[in-house]
Amino acid sequence: MMRADVKRLSDAEVIGPTDRHTAVIDKVRATTRRSQALLAAAGQSESALHWYVIRTDAHAEMAVDNLLTSANVEHWLPFMKVADRRRGGRKRACREPLEVLAWPGYMFVRVVSSPEAWAGLRTVKGILGVLGADEKPFPVKHEKVLQLKVFLEGNVIAIGEIAKGLKVGELVRVNQGPFASFPGTVSELCDDGRARVEVMIFGRAVPVTLGLDQIDKG
Repeated sequence: MMRADVKRLSDAEVIGPTDRHTAVIDKVRATTRRSQALLAAAGQSESALHWYVIRTDAHAEMAVDNLLTSANVEHWLPFMKVADRRRGGRKRACREPLEVLAWPGYMFVRVVSSPEAWAGLRTVKGILGVLGADEKPFPVKHEKVLQLKVFLEGNVIAIGEIAKGLKVGELVRVNQGPFASFPGTVSELCDDGRARVEVMIFGRAVPVTLGLDQIDKG
């Protein structure tokens, strides 16, 4: 494929008007087919959509992010904030934290798992594949993606979506920290993306304040 492309480039000067017109039409058709495939990847119904992790070429994350945006495919490229440090490891005073890629070479897409979806995504320059086994992609729960958005970015929309799914008195389970795996009951939902939970420890209810990314329903 690469050799054919190089040859076409080297012969570009001798292509006549008709050939150029045909080449333009072919390019438009290819672009249209890719757009149609990507739109199919986005799915037709909310219930059929699932999150998956895709791998990208090194340093191609932003380019893939832009291509998926233009194709109306829901996706998320995770960033995280880190302290700006001087040489030698010392923190720079009065500097805003730097935003860096949380997992270079990886990003999330929300699509319908179908041959058309994966075929469409494979046409995007920079995408290498999807995480999975035996040619079966691994889905990621929507709630987990929301929790990651809260944990990494403090995403206000994600906080609101998680909060809407919780109610006072609902049973939850702590998923991280010193109380990980302990059950509890929501006693209050705060406006700052946290919740007060009565965690059951050795048969006693202990009130603790946790981030919404630290608890799972049920």
